[in-house]
Amino acid sequence: ILAAVNVVVVGLIYWFLIGPKYAEVKDLRVQLQDMNVKLNENRQIAADIPKFIQEKDEMEQKLKAAVAQLPNEKEIPDLIDSISEAGQRAGLKILLFKPERENKKGFYAEVPVSMMVEGRFESLYDFSDKVGKLPRIVNISGMDILSIAHKNRIPQLKANFTSTTFRFIPMQGEGEPKK
Repeated sequence: ILAAVNVVVVGLIYWFLIGPKYAEVKDLRVQLQDMNVKLNENRQIAADIPKFIQEKDEMEQKLKAAVAQLPNEKEIPDLIDSISEAGQRAGLKILLFKPERENKKGFYAEVPVSMMVEGRFESLYDFSDKVGKLPRIVNISGMDILSIAHKNRIPQLKANFTSTTFRFIPMQGEGEPKK
């Protein structure tokens, strides 16, 4: 009888105390496995943090270099003078040099200059090369070239084009351009 009572007591203890905890332990083991997987993923990410920091620093340096190539308001006249001077040094006769109205495009503005030049092919090439070597970004677009005359069997060309430079627009507090 004592053995039967002990078996009943042990059965009741298992049924009411150990059985529910066993199911809870089983659920906690599944959660532990999930957390271990997440922990390993986070460890891999943490191991890559120095690489990400280095990439971020490199991207910031590239951004600073790109912004440095965009002149501010004060530098635009000097840059336009540099374009004009590049044409004269290349041996081109500048017939038209007309700065146009700038077009704002977010954090920068395009500053187009309509130009008409006359000279030899080599001078036109030299001008394009000099403009390409300027410290600021300058695009030459819409080039229309005509042969107008021959001097000593050397063809003279007349070219109409737009040289476009870009100006940085500084931002204020919440992204509004300075006025």
